[in-house]
Amino acid sequence: MLLRKTIACLVASTAMPVFAQSVPIQHEVSVGFSDVRDADDHFIGVSYRYYFQTVNINEQPWAISPYLQRADSVTVDYFGIDSIDSINVRGAWFYSNDLVVRARYGRVTDDGRNRDETIQRFGVDVSTFANDNWEYGAGVDFYDSETSYYSAMNNAAIVDRYSDSEFSFNVFARYTSFGTSTPSFSPGWDVKAKATKFDDEYSLELDADYFIKRNWSVGMMAIHESNDRFGSENVIELGTDYWFNPYSSIKFGLGLDTDESRLGSVTLLGTFRF
Repeated sequence: MLLRKTIACLVASTAMPVFAQSVPIQHEVSVGFSDVRDADDHFIGVSYRYYFQTVNINEQPWAISPYLQRADSVTVDYFGIDSIDSINVRGAWFYSNDLVVRARYGRVTDDGRNRDETIQRFGVDVSTFANDNWEYGAGVDFYDSETSYYSAMNNAAIVDRYSDSEFSFNVFARYTSFGTSTPSFSPGWDVKAKATKFDDEYSLELDADYFIKRNWSVGMMAIHESNDRFGSENVIELGTDYWFNPYSSIKFGLGLDTDESRLGSVTLLGTFRF
């Protein structure tokens, strides 16, 4: 499915002086590019995130400070590649440690010469915190697709339309070494795991980042996908995320498709906050 075959991103950054004191931010803007798995061209994307509460960047790891401070947010992003256009809207709401609700809507269109395809996605996750370090939850997504094929016969245009729908279910967990209050930084982990089941496919994802400094982390992402008809696919990506200051960063990663021993993914991500 198209929505499962895209990995994203990059964001523009601007150099600014480093601040020792707490730095408040409420906005993130992104724009960038990346190779897309199973595609020969490039990814171009734009994203904006608004935090409803001011996030104070201080002794916590800068990359995940909004998460550690349980900041509600809404995100809108767009990307295009060849004839494909995608827009996504996501929101996250934290109700103390008892309940976290994340909702999302996505729309992908692929307009070709003889075929048009539109896929819409509606999803929601619900989770809770066992303590300051552990979050766990589950979610569901509904996919609705419509495809139109165009042809001509005896000088008359023929349009064949097909529609399909599908549910997916997921469970996930996240562990961080850092609590919601960090008086001084010490190196630690941020680890996320997720399992997703479709009708004829399941996927497993593991994303682990080790923060050497509050502005620098190294990490690994592993994805396993198994399809009843098309077999399995495995990608392992190694990367690093470096923050020049509380406002701007750059993230780079390279992934290997272990089944075919070839390049599986490339990530170049920058972030600009204000």
